Amino acid sequence: MLCSVIFLLSCTQRENDTVFLTEKNKLDSLLSNAQNVKSSVDIRLSNANLAYKIIQYNDSLKNERSIELANVFFELGDKNKYLSLSRNLYKIALTNKDQNGIAESSYCIANYFYNEADFDSAYFYFSKSEKSFLRIKEKLVMASYVKNIRANILTFKKDYVGAEKLSIEALKMAKQHNYDLLIYDCYITLGNSLDGLNDYDKAIEYYQKANEATENLRLDKRYWTLKAMSYNYIANIYLKKSEYKSAIRIVDEALRFDDFKNNNSTVYCYLINTLAYSKFKLGNKTSLYQFQEALKIGNSIKNIPVQIISKTYLGQYYLSTKDTVTANYYFKDAQVQSHNNNIFEDELKILQLLAESNPNDKSFYTNRYISLSDSLQIVERATRDKFARIEFETDEIRTERNSLTLKTANLSLQRWIITAISIFSLIIIVLWFMNKSQKAKTRELLLTQEQQKANEEIYQLMLDQHQKIQEGKNMEKQRISLELHDGVMGKLSAVRLNLYALLYKANLIENEDFSLQIDEIQAVEEEIRNIAHDLNSNLFSDNSNFIAIVEELFAKIENHSTIHFKLQVSDSVNWDLINNTIKINLYRILQEALQNIEKYAAAKNVAVVVTQNDLNEILITISDDGNGFDTKEKNNGIGLKNMKIRMQELNGTVDIQSEVNKGTKVNLIIPF
Repeated sequence: MLCSVIFLLSCTQRENDTVFLTEKNKLDSLLSNAQNVKSSVDIRLSNANLAYKIIQYNDSLKNERSIELANVFFELGDKNKYLSLSRNLYKIALTNKDQNGIAESSYCIANYFYNEADFDSAYFYFSKSEKSFLRIKEKLVMASYVKNIRANILTFKKDYVGAEKLSIEALKMAKQHNYDLLIYDCYITLGNSLDGLNDYDKAIEYYQKANEATENLRLDKRYWTLKAMSYNYIANIYLKKSEYKSAIRIVDEALRFDDFKNNNSTVYCYLINTLAYSKFKLGNKTSLYQFQEALKIGNSIKNIPVQIISKTYLGQYYLSTKDTVTANYYFKDAQVQSHNNNIFEDELKILQLLAESNPNDKSFYTNRYISLSDSLQIVERATRDKFARIEFETDEIRTERNSLTLKTANLSLQRWIITAISIFSLIIIVLWFMNKSQKAKTRELLLTQEQQKANEEIYQLMLDQHQKIQEGKNMEKQRISLELHDGVMGKLSAVRLNLYALLYKANLIENEDFSLQIDEIQAVEEEIRNIAHDLNSNLFSDNSNFIAIVEELFAKIENHSTIHFKLQVSDSVNWDLINNTIKINLYRILQEALQNIEKYAAAKNVAVVVTQNDLNEILITISDDGNGFDTKEKNNGIGLKNMKIRMQELNGTVDIQSEVNKGTKVNLIIPF
């Protein structure tokens, strides 16, 4: 029973493993298709959605591939699924205290809020991510990368000093590990911080350093984009300094780097907006067409910052031509967009322009500007306080990590000592276990020998029982034979003789009818004599007892199954020369084989043929017309192992031939 349970459990485990591997392979294929940039967006999104369904109902795969799939959804624009996958993984990682999972999932959640311009939530989750990355020695560079992103958020919140501090910390780590892309990002953030502090010359210096850092990124597919963006930042500083010709020169040079219009529409829009505004400020009216082109592209790619900049510049253009109606149209549209997307710095600029383009409502827009500016200052102070608290917690984590590093160094010697003691103790335990295991094997061997002896005694008892039953049958047959011969037949003979004497006296002896009846009585006597003789004969050969046991085994199985058995034992088998040990094992092998057929084969007919060859070997063939099986896959079952073990004990051989749906044949050769 225990073996059956273990067998079922192992089968279930194998089935579960097979299902897991199948699902994993399917998921891998779907993810590969979803990540294939050569396919259309619809095809990629379809594969991503199918992968999403698999992950939703499989926690193991969810842990492995959620981030990868989330990034696919982010790239394809389905940010809701991106956020859902990231949050699910974040919950699992928190439950399992998986720092790597917390770091990656909180980073993805932060990235979602960052792109939605929800900078408070983004800063919170980026801080969570950085804390977890700091706990992982191999991910310290990632912690610095996240630190620089937090610095970017501080620039949006106009905390330029705090942003500069974080970027410098991140830059030190980036240079230490030669992480060129992070070096570039840090220089850009530092330039933005100094731009916010109105230190334009220093800002240009850092933007130029960012441009120089791109020389180590030539193998990066974003090389020209990164280089062009650093140029655009420099050009925007020139705009603020009213050095419009320098701005045009820088942008023209950047536009020659690549065909950005076809390869990167966003970068192209930023560059031509900067170029067109510089031309506009110099009085070049052709700037109108470039503003309109940038807005058209911005609308097609749904890039809100590009749309706001383009509309603001178009409003300024039409304001310069005294077309206040068109100017107000663009200004108001840009103001609504910037307000709805929390881009308040742009909204402040637009409110000033609205006040200029609407002299009658100047006080209205001026008051809105003052109100928004004041509220932003209050929010900025509160945000700086909140961000400071988060920063303090991050510093605590860093301090804790450094403290742990010192403790680790101090405990190093103790660990070596403990390791040596542990190894010595382990050796002693292993030696003790080996000694105990050897004793257990010896006891097991003795038990096996005793079991074999007990099996032989049981078989001998079975043979003795069958012998006694057979002797009882023979004695009963002899008794019946004597009764028929001495009793019934004697009386019939007496009746026949008396009848013959009476007929003779009555002178009827020559009567044909009476003669026929007397002959009939004599025939009955002869029939009874033959029956008595047959009953008294020995109908069983020397092999009858063993064969009877096998036939009884057949009968037991037939009583509760639909299997038909056929036994064929050759007269050449000399059972007198076969000892009881061989008979016991042969019986057990037959029993094991028939039980396996009954359980698994779904057979209707089973044939057992027993013969003997000239080499004093017993040849047994067990064949069935059942399901069959693949011998390469199912050659390690418990039943088959038991048969092989018994054949090894008999120095015999076993050969199993089977095909699916073509039955099974087991050939046994046993020397004696």
